[in-house]
Amino acid sequence: MRISELIDILQDKPKDADVEIAFVTPVDDDANEIVVNHFEVAAIFSPSEDSVLLISGDDDDVDELVDALEAGNELDND
Repeated sequence: MRISELIDILQDKPKDADVEIAFVTPVDDDANEIVVNHFEVAAIFSPSEDSVLLISGDDDDVDELVDALEAGNELDND
């Protein structure tokens, strides 16, 4: 998603509205079920001019991740 698309979606929302991220994952590859987990956006980090990370999780974990990112550590995608 492009920032301009996100801005277009959010610009008509109330300024005090909550922003959450919903992750949809299959329960089982063979089952016709899904699980939807909702998480509040706890931090935003911009690793470069053309990307933005919306970060969610336990407050201590979020703080640790943001500190590591600000120190120049890269994310391990494995």
